[in-house]
Amino acid sequence: MAKADTDIRQAILDHLEDTRSVAPREIAQVLAEEEEDWRKYLPRIRIEAVKLHADGLLVFIRKKKVVSPEGLKGVYRFSKPAADE
Repeated sequence: MAKADTDIRQAILDHLEDTRSVAPREIAQVLAEEEEDWRKYLPRIRIEAVKLHADGLLVFIRKKKVVSPEGLKGVYRFSKPAADE
């Protein structure tokens, strides 16, 4: 059964911690009903993460720096925004 976008959004928010970033893969593995199915969630996780970024609830991290999700490629993580962002 496919997860709703709201389920994916909530899974992202549930995994964000104050002191630790989270990889999209970690969230996808929790959402997947079958262990090998986690990859199919990655595009939808990214879409919801971009929306959360636009709402100011999440930042994208690459090489330990906050980056824009626009055109972002390669390995990245999510984190809560710092208090001063």
